[in-house]
Amino acid sequence: MPARIHCSYHKCLTVYFRKVMSASVGRFGGYRHFNSDIEAFARGRGGLCVASVNNHALDLDSLGPCRVSRFVRDPRDLIVSGYFYHRRGAEPWCLEVDPSEDEWLAKRNRPRPSAMRPGESLAAALQRLDLEQGLLAEIELRSRHLDSMREWPVDDPRVRVWRYEEILGNEARVMHDLAAHYGLPMYLRSLIRRNAARYDVRHAMASKSEHVRNPAAGQWRDVFTARVEAVFMERWGDLLDRYGYGADGILQGGTLAAVGTY
Repeated sequence: MPARIHCSYHKCLTVYFRKVMSASVGRFGGYRHFNSDIEAFARGRGGLCVASVNNHALDLDSLGPCRVSRFVRDPRDLIVSGYFYHRRGAEPWCLEVDPSEDEWLAKRNRPRPSAMRPGESLAAALQRLDLEQGLLAEIELRSRHLDSMREWPVDDPRVRVWRYEEILGNEARVMHDLAAHYGLPMYLRSLIRRNAARYDVRHAMASKSEHVRNPAAGQWRDVFTARVEAVFMERWGDLLDRYGYGADGILQGGTLAAVGTY
């Protein structure tokens, strides 16, 4: 039986995926999300029906037989969503003061922004900085995540990719197709589809979930300054072509079916 693994990025439907899978496969081998802790993932994924880990490119050959699903998002929107989320201190780690660099990297796979001052939390730093400086700090924070987007194979039958912008509004269909990619039996595919419809992103917005700020795509257009865009494009502009995002934010490559497998 192949390992079933989901890989995504912070602020790319990780809470949504966790809710659907936790409700669906708990009695059938279980599900666990390992956040960014790749060592805990390596130790603990065995025996699970589905395991997930964020912000890393996996060494597929080290996994043995596997089926991997990936959710990706326009990396510019990952930066914007992360900036506002971290600025308000949405999770306890955003409020921690003076953690060591090793703690930052081990827990989050993200370096500490150089703009942070001693005795200052990430949230406090982002609140002190103006918008442009804050976005540049967020880019620095997310640099390893963005680098990992480049490290995945482009064409591997073990891996199937879905784009965030086309998942919204199609959650039930996507999760059913994801379960089929995993090779799960029909009764589990149907259960996952039902729970996907139950926990879709619009439902989260209607219930005023604290985790969901604004799920809309293309927010970078209204937030990025010329300098922020230049910094992003110089180092990670190639990701836009790789994942089918035009420089203007218009999706390339057609429908979900056309871009599902790289």
